[in-house]
Amino acid sequence: MTRAAESLDGWKDSDLLSLPVERYLHEFRGGLLSLPESERDLIVAEVRAQVAAQARLGDGAVQALLEKLGKPGRLAARFTIRHELSVGVQQSNPFALLWVVLRLAAGSLLAFAGGLVVIVFGLAGVLLAAMPALRFFVPQDVFGVHDSLFSITVTTDGAPKNAVPLSWTAAIVSCGVGIVLIVLAMLLMRGLGQILLRDMRRKTRMRD
Repeated sequence: MTRAAESLDGWKDSDLLSLPVERYLHEFRGGLLSLPESERDLIVAEVRAQVAAQARLGDGAVQALLEKLGKPGRLAARFTIRHELSVGVQQSNPFALLWVVLRLAAGSLLAFAGGLVVIVFGLAGVLLAAMPALRFFVPQDVFGVHDSLFSITVTTDGAPKNAVPLSWTAAIVSCGVGIVLIVLAMLLMRGLGQILLRDMRRKTRMRD
């Protein structure tokens, strides 16, 4: 790791940080191993600068900050999530964002509820978008529509008497609705990622 040469007013980090703090930072860096080395350097430098600034106020201020941050492993997990959210939002990658949201769902009501909505929209969209393929491959005597597109049934006992084969028009309309739902799920996923990223940045902010 490349140490910052000097901090503000010419003070070196080694002049400001005690051995326990250095040990804390070392353990913190070890918890960031899943990130690229360059990103680890930036994150550790960010935390080091914040801790060094508190060191000017005395050991008590540093100790209070470390207690607020919690264990190094837990802090590293927060920064890892922050990085993954940031990359997912920047790349507009709904699958990467969904993976992070699912990991946050156990401890965040927003992540749980938002992730559930996105999954429901996405699955419904995929099923509806697949209707033309079903119309083409599934035998029509086992695949029928009752009163609407939302009462489609598949049976191995033959089509019910009140059912009609799925038409190409109905299949194409349902495909269009499915595509809209998929796009909406992707937009919701990106918006949810942005909200969670702002929250994670707040949680990883050393000082107000």
